[in-house]
Amino acid sequence: MMAKKQLVALFACALVGWTIMQSLLNLLPVYAVHLGADQALAGNFLALAFVALTAGTLAAGWLSDKLQRRKSMLILVGLLNVPATWLMGQATEFWQLALLTVIVYFLISFGFTTINILAGLFAGSSERGKIFGILAINASLGALIGGLVSGMIVDRWGYPSLFLAASLCWVLQPFIALFLQDKAISEARPGVGSIRSENQTLGKTFYVFMLANLIAFGASFMAVLGRPLLMDQLRFDTAAISGVVALGGAVSMPLPLLLGWLSDRMNRYWLIIACFLGSAIGLAVLAKSLSLWHFGASAILLSGVGVSLGIGPALVMDLVPPEKLGRALSWYNFSPPMSGMLCFAFVGYAFQGFGMRATFIGGALLTLIAIALVIRIQGARPGSYDSPIV
Repeated sequence: MMAKKQLVALFACALVGWTIMQSLLNLLPVYAVHLGADQALAGNFLALAFVALTAGTLAAGWLSDKLQRRKSMLILVGLLNVPATWLMGQATEFWQLALLTVIVYFLISFGFTTINILAGLFAGSSERGKIFGILAINASLGALIGGLVSGMIVDRWGYPSLFLAASLCWVLQPFIALFLQDKAISEARPGVGSIRSENQTLGKTFYVFMLANLIAFGASFMAVLGRPLLMDQLRFDTAAISGVVALGGAVSMPLPLLLGWLSDRMNRYWLIIACFLGSAIGLAVLAKSLSLWHFGASAILLSGVGVSLGIGPALVMDLVPPEKLGRALSWYNFSPPMSGMLCFAFVGYAFQGFGMRATFIGGALLTLIAIALVIRIQGARPGSYDSPIV
């Protein structure tokens, strides 16, 4: 069982990161356009940022198993984020913003993955869904806090003030991390069964689940770029744009804990399917959005994919052997930024070629494909990480 002190510290560290990320992410496309980018270039800009998220996720998983010093790693990335985030607000040209965003996003994903690995190491088998559900609340809570304050800060004092406030908030993460416990995991010793250990993979079911996540998250990221640009075109101010994100976070906030708790008592696959379905409906609603309440309803539904982050890690822990946990969780954390990278590399051109609304409908159809993949593998039993696909 995880100690309450450990859970509180992990939750607080994650909350700092999610609040800052949600404060910046939904205004970055607008900020990039103000610095001279068009829709396609803004998409490529976010794709580059998500390349950095992907790299940070994989680096954290590798270094976690290699160095076994996760607490120190988390403290270091928190400290480095302070000057890097502040400098984003000092950018006067688009290329400067792009370079600094790459650095900050690498450090953010490095921190998130390290937190998830620490949670996995200390969570008992009977509480995995609950622990990861509690941590996943931070995605919604961060959206609520960041969405409420970021737009108001920009409207009153400008973008430099937003990045200054975010850099000051980063100071909290390394301080909180001082209260964390760490744990070293030894590799399986050679001997009886060593041939089996050497041949272990993460399993077919795991990789199909990763593919479903790539598709579902990629489709949902269309809204990250498209919604603020569409609202900006419709003459909504930055407070309204970020307020929509806050609304989605407020409504979805209790869901990760509830679904995480339920996932310890029922089939995790069907709960993930429900989350993906909400996102598909949200994209369809976004395609028809004109007024503020339309965008708000879409944001609430689109939070479904984010809510699945409270169930996915628990399912991953069911499917892989303990000695592969760092690698498996880093790959799971890799799927959202990787899907974002692929989405943003092309979606800006899709907006220009087909229009935003038609592209959102296409994203909803892609999410249905992700749901079909999860339905196909849902018969895999917990603990059978090399289960055949049924």
